[in-house]
Amino acid sequence: MFLHIGNSRVVYLKDIIGIFNLEIKNNQVNNQFLESNIGTKITEKERENNSAFVITKQKVFYSPISSLTLQKRTEKKQILL
Repeated sequence: MFLHIGNSRVVYLKDIIGIFNLEIKNNQVNNQFLESNIGTKITEKERENNSAFVITKQKVFYSPISSLTLQKRTEKKQILL
């Protein structure tokens, strides 16, 4: 099954490692992780337009959909399986 994470992007549910609120990005450890995986610092425009980030096996994605909504979507899809 797939999860739509916004901005015309979908990811495999089985590839998702974690879904996190972008506000925890202010934590120094999270900053280091995201910068090392994405390669650049998040800009203020990206921060305003996105509210979550999704970590998959291959990549880290920013999402305009809240982490709570994404979590609920994954739970609904798992019930269907």
